[in-house]
Amino acid sequence: MSILFHINALLAGFGGRHFAEAAGGQEKLFPAMIEVFNMTGALVAFYFAIRVLPGISLDIRKRSWLFLSLAAITFGIAEIIGALRELGGLEINGLYESIEAVFVILFVTGFYYMFTTEHVEALKLRRQSTTDDLTNLYTHGFFQTYLVNKVSNLKTDSTQLTVLFLDIDDFKEYNDQFGHQEGDYVLQKVAQTIQHEARGEDLASRYGGEEFTLILGCKFETAFRVAERLRASIEERCSTFADPNIKRSITVSIGIATFGRDADLADRLVQIADARMYKAKKFGKNQVYAGEVDLCKERPHHVPMDEVCDI
Repeated sequence: MSILFHINALLAGFGGRHFAEAAGGQEKLFPAMIEVFNMTGALVAFYFAIRVLPGISLDIRKRSWLFLSLAAITFGIAEIIGALRELGGLEINGLYESIEAVFVILFVTGFYYMFTTEHVEALKLRRQSTTDDLTNLYTHGFFQTYLVNKVSNLKTDSTQLTVLFLDIDDFKEYNDQFGHQEGDYVLQKVAQTIQHEARGEDLASRYGGEEFTLILGCKFETAFRVAERLRASIEERCSTFADPNIKRSITVSIGIATFGRDADLADRLVQIADARMYKAKKFGKNQVYAGEVDLCKERPHHVPMDEVCDI
């Protein structure tokens, strides 16, 4: 019994000739039917290769399909040679076994690339879709999805959750004065500081522009201390004294909102933290604010009134 039979019987359902041999010589009773199955398998293999090969480039992510297509062609050739050997009595056993070995090599190589190189590429693409290219933090979309799922889970367990909403103070003026490349450097520096201060279970993201968020798995008092430490760390690490590449010392204003204490819905948590961040700016910037806010009067400019007011 050949190796081709094992792979063929398991994955394609063909190889009737080998199956008959395994069944005790029944192939001799139905030679015509068996060869029809073999030829059908060959035609299917050729059809697969013809359909797939034109769309394959040398892109490494498609390399597995290239090897599997070549394996299909080799399989078809092997089946045709086997049929000719059975029907015509041709002495081509050595050629048949050689082609069968090539088929196995191509088949195994194709699956190797499918489950190694291409798997890594798929993970890389997935990360790119959830990570901001400039700051290497999670994207706004991923933050929203994660927060909604996290809040849903909080309703069934006792885990704590707090959202920090950060905004770089006077960032527009910085960009206008020093240029967008210098502004991008500041965004990267602030993002690095956030990552440095974040704990392993925290999730940091770039919300948009110069705005950042940090989801903390802790109660309000602990989160407030983390927010204050983060504010001070950014003020220290993003100063002209600490980093000569920064043209003017950078500070942030931070708003804070805790699940249960301030809101029970994901979008309302973000709205409250965002509104408190704007309040921190009104009170002089470079501070953490967790006091009272009237979302109807002090809502963030990008939040429609009907989402926070009973109108």
